[in-house]
Amino acid sequence: MGNPFKIMIMGYLLPLLSAAMVVFIPDYDYTYAMWIAAVYVILLLMPIVLVIRFPSNRRKAYLLTVTYQLYAFTFYMAFPLIKVFSGEIVYQLLLVGFIFAVFFLARFDQRTEVPVVFPDNNRKVKWIAYVYYPIPFFLTVLGFGGNHIVMGNYFERFGDAIMMPYVSTIIYLFSCWLIFLFSSMAYKSHVKEGYLEK
Repeated sequence: MGNPFKIMIMGYLLPLLSAAMVVFIPDYDYTYAMWIAAVYVILLLMPIVLVIRFPSNRRKAYLLTVTYQLYAFTFYMAFPLIKVFSGEIVYQLLLVGFIFAVFFLARFDQRTEVPVVFPDNNRKVKWIAYVYYPIPFFLTVLGFGGNHIVMGNYFERFGDAIMMPYVSTIIYLFSCWLIFLFSSMAYKSHVKEGYLEK
């Protein structure tokens, strides 16, 4: 792996990219823009806090920051669906709660004998892995293959009231898939293999 500090600096582009994408979906909302900014400010302060926490291991602080950058990148993708349910606090809390549940589910899965993501070489793959890995493909198909022209036609045909929740749900499900992947990778690398301590 290259210089952890340079990787961390470059890593700030990922959540910035997803934040720029979702801040206007479905509509710009000052409150949600402030939440997005607050998460990003916390992310900016994180390496300082982690360097104080691990004064003798800055490499560990920087790599942990990269991990949280990946989490923020995916968490921002949940915002469009959360904004669709603006004013419905129960649904919004359920959506945020489910994201965190997926995070912990991935860590629980990594503690099982045969995890879904990156099982040991000598282990047989779980049946659920055959369901998990094709999910991005099916979400891409359901999302019109990312074709903006086709998507625009569907928006004109069915209207924002139907299509915006539909597209936001696809983005949200993809973010859940990524959270599971990143959380599994982080747990396997940082905890099981002790990469941060090496």
